Amino acid sequence: MIEITPQQINAESERLAALRMQMLEMHPFWGYLLLQMRLVPALGLPTFAATDAINHIWFNPALTRDLDVRELGFVLAHEVCHQVLATMERRNGREEFKWNMATDYAINAMVADIKIPGAAQWGDNRLYQMPEAGLFNPKYHDWVAEVIYEDLCRKELKTSPVSIEVILPGDNGSEMQLPVVSDHRGGIDIHLPQELDADQQELLRERILAAVENFHANSDRGDLPDDLLHASGLLEEPKIPWQRVLHHYVDAILNGDDYSLARPNKHYWVQDLLIPGHYGESVSNLVVALDTSGSMTEENIREVATEIRGMVPNAQDVTLIVADSAVHQVIPLDGLEEILKSGAFRGGGGTDHVCVFEYIREHHLYPRVFIGLSDLCSRFPEKKPPYPILWLVPEDHEEPPWGKVIEL
Repeated sequence: MIEITPQQINAESERLAALRMQMLEMHPFWGYLLLQMRLVPALGLPTFAATDAINHIWFNPALTRDLDVRELGFVLAHEVCHQVLATMERRNGREEFKWNMATDYAINAMVADIKIPGAAQWGDNRLYQMPEAGLFNPKYHDWVAEVIYEDLCRKELKTSPVSIEVILPGDNGSEMQLPVVSDHRGGIDIHLPQELDADQQELLRERILAAVENFHANSDRGDLPDDLLHASGLLEEPKIPWQRVLHHYVDAILNGDDYSLARPNKHYWVQDLLIPGHYGESVSNLVVALDTSGSMTEENIREVATEIRGMVPNAQDVTLIVADSAVHQVIPLDGLEEILKSGAFRGGGGTDHVCVFEYIREHHLYPRVFIGLSDLCSRFPEKKPPYPILWLVPEDHEEPPWGKVIEL
């Protein structure tokens, strides 16, 4: 076993945690899935990593510390792909050695396609770089693992499996003694002989759907393997219910740690990592503006009012602004329940959101997030306010100058 100090292990754990935040910022779909996994140092691993595809990603810091940040990011993304592709559950009696090779070829091709968001189309715009000895064949680009497996079965392979014993750290300081593992010489990880039970498979399905919601809640930023998800039956409905997207978006802002690349964490600059810095606020203030102009239907207002009422426990302070071309009512948290139940909203004239944002500025509300219910047939301030903007709109709506739009 390679000698490594506790300080070096902690430093490598920090590096993986920083890469996880980078993935969450740049590619919310993949980052969300990675965020659900515990990153556990395991010095007994013969390869960079291993995963049970549901709770843990084990990594050998004595080996991963020799990787640069792009290679280490590739390893983490590779392990996340084992979740999305459900590699163990799809084996279905196939020869384990060749199946493990086939899944690695498919996964590595997927990870190699993950691009730097906003990068130019020419040049090296890949976010990650595969470590040496990883299994890669450009012929297998866009091939599914089952087809790659059949192709491997027609060949005489130059490598053969090696049986190894692996002990991994478990929860609460325990150790996991695994059955003999067949090392497929994939160069990046070993595949553990553990299949998910029915409950775990359902949990993983829900987790992937939540990752898709996270992708949409972050303005469709980064990479989403939608063709793969549709082909696997995970996206059977054409649209995610707007209520789930709304709650996910708001909960992430009100309850989660906030990070921004506008304030990068300088601690990681020496590692050539651009990691978003923390700028959490102490107050979770939610401001909701209801457009009660004549173009908004009572059904629209009541439907969203129901969702707003469900968000009240998640916010420390909620202010409801009722306006059309002027502000008619401003309702604090303690009066919100009654007004939502009664639906007694004033208005019915034209629409002008300038007065709404002026009211927020003049009364120093400083919202953590602003939610506007409107068809957006309105006027807006020239400059975007300095807080997240979310619009809930009917099917027939105009486009706002800024902010995320969720269609009802």
